[in-house]
Order: sequence, then structure tokens, then C-alpha cells
Amino acid sequence: MQDDGAVNPPRRVGGGLGRLLPAALRARLAVLFAAAVAVVIAAAVGLLAFATDRQFDAAVDTGLDTRTSALRQALARGDVRVVREDPIAELVAPDGTLVETSPAASVLESRGARPSGGSFLPAKVLAEVRSTQAPVSDSLELPRQGRVRFTATPVSVPEAGSVLVVGTRMRELDEAETRLVLLFLAGAPVLVASLGLAGWVLAGAALRPVADLTRRAARLSAAELDQRLPQPPGGDEVAVLARTLNGMLDRLEQAVRREREFVDDAAHELRTPIAVLRGELELALRLGKDLPEDAAESLAAALGEAERLEHLAQDLLVLASAERGASARAAVDLAALAQREAPRLAAAHPVDVRVIGPAAVVDGDERALGRLLANLVANAESAGAARVRVRTSTLDAGQRVQLVVADDGRGFPPELVATATERFTRGDAARTRSSSGAGLGLAIVAAVVTDHGGELELGHDDELGGAAVVVRLPRARLG
Repeated sequence: MQDDGAVNPPRRVGGGLGRLLPAALRARLAVLFAAAVAVVIAAAVGLLAFATDRQFDAAVDTGLDTRTSALRQALARGDVRVVREDPIAELVAPDGTLVETSPAASVLESRGARPSGGSFLPAKVLAEVRSTQAPVSDSLELPRQGRVRFTATPVSVPEAGSVLVVGTRMRELDEAETRLVLLFLAGAPVLVASLGLAGWVLAGAALRPVADLTRRAARLSAAELDQRLPQPPGGDEVAVLARTLNGMLDRLEQAVRREREFVDDAAHELRTPIAVLRGELELALRLGKDLPEDAAESLAAALGEAERLEHLAQDLLVLASAERGASARAAVDLAALAQREAPRLAAAHPVDVRVIGPAAVVDGDERALGRLLANLVANAESAGAARVRVRTSTLDAGQRVQLVVADDGRGFPPELVATATERFTRGDAARTRSSSGAGLGLAIVAAVVTDHGGELELGHDDELGGAAVVVRLPRARLG
């Protein structure tokens, strides 16, 4: 039933806050937990690969040492042919030629150009063994056969300076190690996702009390500062947060109460002297017919300021009453109220007031809602409006009532929208002033809307070309 033109609302007062912060924090915690798990898994896989490689090499080196010892004993007995029977073995003479080699060793291709009749080991490895006269164990990556683990040991058979080389192909072990690492890496995403989901659930459970505090705090309005947040037992962070927020609400309630009492008392105390001042000025103007023109103009200006002060005191009283939220409530039809108020408002302000829409019943204070309409019409007049349209409708399957007051005036300046509902806010075009010009018109409107548990939006009406003030209130439950 919403047919009031396109309304662009950049400003909202009242209503509930979303739960973005707890949700975002929950997501961040879950992502951080999953990232930490991924780092741990990556480190574990790296350590596993390193440890497995070291363990495989150690086991292979033990086997190489056993074979080397057996071959050296056979060579000591002068049995050179035993080298030929080993899986991979070479006996290299001091000049680099092969004295004896096993068939498997003879087909190994060196990384460089293999000398004719020479070893598959690089010459610098053989030279190191001869110079240090100490065994050398290492791995060698060959072009086709893959990695070969070897032990080169100095021997004196057939002559001093000879080197016995014993090796083992590592391709199968390396492939097994690679399959093991790939298996862990393939399962890592599933593990990370599962633990990330677990982190999401745990973070949600841990943040549920914080989300509850957020929702309850968001529902508090200026008229409900006597309410407090539930304080969970214990001394954890949530309990400390609840106590801190309740302490802040205590201080805020005291400060707001003192401010309201001051404004209320000041407005009450000012009414009498302002009324006396106004009466004296009116009397002086009536009796001072022979006053000089300048004096008469000064008295008239002073009388105008006295009237403005009187309106200001009255507005402050209305604002204090609305912010206290102490008004009596009854079923009020906004459409009928607007129809009744339209002639009076049109007579008080040089604007054409039209009311459109079905019945829209709310549980509210009729006097305060009437003041809301009056302030919005006066606000439209101050912006140069000639036409004002009041439209009522229902929202959310009849759960809420919407009141849109649109005009053909100058509209809200963009730089003023954010502060338009604050006290004593004045724009260059007097867009936020009430009829008294005190800058409390929209502040009173916002206070009335908040007191009734509603929302207020300030925007632009595309049909009339001026401002659009949208008020949404809970619909009254009749029967």
C-alpha cells in the first residue's frame, strides 16, 4: 500500500541495530582458527617429510655400511669378483678407471660426461675420498635413474688409492615419500574446513552472550535509560562487559536526568518572566503612541524576541516531556488525526495540506502525535513549501504503520541531513526550524518517534520535488 513516490532516505533515527559486529567477529575468529590449523598442518607435513627423508636415508646408509663391510672383507681376501655380484658397486682404481663393477652400476648415467671406463660418481667425490682417506656418504641425482644414495670408501685393493663405491637406487622410496606427503596434503583442506567449521560453531557459542548484550543494548532508547542489561554470573569477560555497560548506563541515566531536569526547570521558570516581559512590552506599545519611530521599532523588535522566547520555552517543555516518555497512550488513527488537523494547520500556515491513505491505528499519545504533524507542516512552510501531502499506509503485513509527510519546498541540504534532528540545528534555508524558529522542530519530532518505538527517515520526494519525512510506528493491537 505504499504509493507515495520515490523516497530516498539517507537518515534514520531509532529502530534496531543489526548483528554485524558479532557475526564479523565470529567469522574472523573462525578464519583465524582455520588459518592457524593450516599453518600447523603445513608445518607438520614439512616436518614429516623431513623426518621421513632422514629416516629413509639412515636406514639405507645402514644397509650400505653393511654391504661395504662385507665387500671390504672379500677384497682383503683378494676376491675382486664379489663386487660384480653386488646390486650396485664399483671398485675404482687410483687413475679413475674401473677395476670391477656390477651390471647395475655400469648402466648408471652420470650427471656429466662419464669418462670411458670410469665411475658414475663425479671425479671430485673420488678425489675427496682419496685425499681425506675417509668414507663419504651422500646422494646423487642422476638424469634417468633418479636419486642414488652411495657410500664411497677408500681401500688398498688392488692398490693404495683405490675407492670402493656402494650404492642404492632411492626412486621407490622417494616416490613412497611423495605419495605420503600428497596424501596428507589432499586431506589437509578437508581437515582445515572441518576445524574451521568447528571454530565457527565454538566462536558462535562463545559470542552468543555478547550478541545478546548487543541486541538488548540496541533496543534501549532515551526513554528507557532505567533499563539494565542482564548480567551473567561469574567473572569472565562477558560478565565484566555487562557490568561495565550497566555502569555506563547508570552514569548516562544520571547525566540525562540532570539535563532534563535542568531544561524542564529552566523552561518552567522562564515562562512567568517571559510572559510578564511580553505583557509589559505590549502595554508599552499600546500606551506609547507618541514615541519616536526608532523607539517604537525597538519595542516591536523586543516584543518579537519575547514571543520567540515564549515559544522556545514551550518547545523545551514539549521536548522534555517527549524524551521522558511519560505520556498516556491510547489507540490513535493517524489518518483521522491528520484529517482533523489539516484545516487548522492550513489556516495556521499558508500551505495546502492534503491527507491520503487508509486508517493507520497506533498505540500513542494523540497530543504528541498532533504536535509531530504540526511541526512537520511548519517545517515545510519554513522551507518555502506551498503544498504538503500527508500519506498513511501499512507495512510488514500490517505490523507497522507508515506516515509520509512530503512537500514541494527546498528539501534538506545534503550537509544538514546527518544533524537535522539534533537540538537547535538550523540550516541556511531554515529547513529544520519549527514555527517558532528555535531549531527544535525536528528534534521534537525525533523525540516523539523514539518515544513511540518507531523510526524516522529524512529524504527527498520525487513526486513533489521537496523533502519527505517518513515516520514508521508499530501498529496498535486492537481487540
